[in-house]
Amino acid sequence: MKNLILATTVAALFAGALSAAAGGVIQTKNGKASTAYDVQAETVSGIIWESERGRPGTKVKPWEADTVRYNGNAMDEFNGLSRKLAGGQSGRLIQDAQAVLNMKAPAGFDDAWKGILLSAKYYAAMGYYLQNDWNEAIKQLEDYLKDCEKAENLYDKSVVPRVNYASKVSGKAVTNAGGLNRFYLDALEALGLAYLKKGDAKTAADKAFKPLMELTENLASNSGDKEYFDWGLRALRASARYAEEQKDYKGARDAYDDLARVALKKQGGKPSRASYEAQLKVGFMQILEGDTRGAQARFYEAVKNWKEAHKPNPDRPWQPRADWISPDLAYLTAGSYLGQGLVNAATAKKAEEWAEALENFSTSLSLFNADDEIRSKALLGAANACAQLAELNKGELVEVKRNDRMVKVALISENYARLADKYVSELTSLLGKTKAAEDESLPGIQKIINTYKGD
Repeated sequence: MKNLILATTVAALFAGALSAAAGGVIQTKNGKASTAYDVQAETVSGIIWESERGRPGTKVKPWEADTVRYNGNAMDEFNGLSRKLAGGQSGRLIQDAQAVLNMKAPAGFDDAWKGILLSAKYYAAMGYYLQNDWNEAIKQLEDYLKDCEKAENLYDKSVVPRVNYASKVSGKAVTNAGGLNRFYLDALEALGLAYLKKGDAKTAADKAFKPLMELTENLASNSGDKEYFDWGLRALRASARYAEEQKDYKGARDAYDDLARVALKKQGGKPSRASYEAQLKVGFMQILEGDTRGAQARFYEAVKNWKEAHKPNPDRPWQPRADWISPDLAYLTAGSYLGQGLVNAATAKKAEEWAEALENFSTSLSLFNADDEIRSKALLGAANACAQLAELNKGELVEVKRNDRMVKVALISENYARLADKYVSELTSLLGKTKAAEDESLPGIQKIINTYKGD
């Protein structure tokens, strides 16, 4: 009897060991939570898990996932890493990530533990990123990426197939990129941003952003999931903004051109807000490069379409539907009128040329509820056009009554100065955090306003 009891107990313990699994809870960004019997892998293809032994759960895509919390007290440090990253707690993030890296695999985590350690390495690297320690962040991120590439076949089931990718960090040809650790794409993006923070745009592009676009386009192509393009879109925006800040307008234009291409691919060739934005930005960069003719071509069609829709017809008054223009198309049209005004202003010398610029700026402001960037640029352009018109009309004096006495003033200049003052007031009071509100031309515009505004 004793031997039977002992044999039964050993069998039960052995069965328990076999049934141990990396269970936990998968939280998605829509607020839903799924209890997993076993979280088998966290990859760029998604989180692969079982709801019960032998019963697969629905794969959670990387852009759907929020956090994965594993069962067991031993996993407390790991379970808190995502919260510390989101909260910017860099010191605790590094400390807890390192604690996980020094741990031994808890019972039942043999298959999943290598992937968990890779995720912990990513979190540790992001701790240094949060501290603006760009050199250490780059070192840690590159080490993480290399380790991911060495473990590319850690999990090769239920991942996006046939995704090949040439790493510029390790030089390795990755043939199972769909099985890379879940944070690999985020790490490539962070690596590029860290190089940008160091002022090394070339390395950011060569080592991080270009490979990121290659990888995500392959993932999107082989999976049919267009959300992968979002990583490339963010990388291109960061590159373009950096080039623009450095006054490398050609570099910014090239990045915005690529952004338009990727945005169109994401939408299956259909225009979107992102592609419209890139189209406008290319035109703005062309103006800064001095290519006003090329820039004008970027803005022409949207302006023409708006004018055609509003062409007077005495036989049939035009009655627009409430939904005749989409928000995205309204954004493009507002930006195109702004662009036309900037083209006018870039070459204007005579009053009638500045008046045409003002008309385009004011059309952008009066007809469309554009975003802060478009509106702030249009306000600055309109204020500048009014200031120039005030200067050009200063010779035309008229006699008016002021403070119970008659004085001669440049009334046209005064009117333009007062209008410019209204544009500047809105810009600085309501949109004071925009680049336009800090433009170097504002003091000169204000000086003209003060000269001609009158009492």
